[in-house]
Amino acid sequence: MKTFIRAVMAGIAISVGGMIYLRAENHVVGAFLFSLGLFTIYTFGLDLYTGKVCMILNKPIKFLGTVLIVYLGNAVGTVGTGYILRATKQSQYLEHASEVVAGKLADSLFSTFIMAIMCGLLMCIAVLGFLNIKDGVGKYLALILPIMVFILSGYEHSIADMFYFSFANVWGGKALLYINVIALGNLVGGCILPLVTKVTSGEEHH
Repeated sequence: MKTFIRAVMAGIAISVGGMIYLRAENHVVGAFLFSLGLFTIYTFGLDLYTGKVCMILNKPIKFLGTVLIVYLGNAVGTVGTGYILRATKQSQYLEHASEVVAGKLADSLFSTFIMAIMCGLLMCIAVLGFLNIKDGVGKYLALILPIMVFILSGYEHSIADMFYFSFANVWGGKALLYINVIALGNLVGGCILPLVTKVTSGEEHH
């Protein structure tokens, strides 16, 4: 239950980042401010799906259950926030949100999957960088720079997309399919660096 609540709050934090990105006229500024969502999550110990998937290879199999709870909690936070904000004056950005989402849903599933893998890889760099770098400035640069890169590159983040899809109100079979493909891509991307680290460090011992 605690994990679920932390995950809901993380979903809300990502939604705050998503909203400022939709509002920002300058994409670079929007991408920078979006990273506040990650800053909030890792400063207050909240649970984010794209951060948890980086840990899968080094955890027991039951950890997958935790990852699923986090994913569902993130969904509740983002979907709830997306629909609540539709009822506020943020609704003036609905047209822009619809354009952003239309672009995402017009992409092929293969392209979407690859874009999600790249996002998962960058999220892993951000999360593991933040957790492993001792230097205070370095920790937060690790959290901010990969986030800006994934946003400015147009890569797909399943939790942020849940917010965009909800705010634009496009849920249906197609949107659900895309979100799950993106979530799977984020998982694959998030496991790449830990897998490489595991394999290469294993070789050093032989």
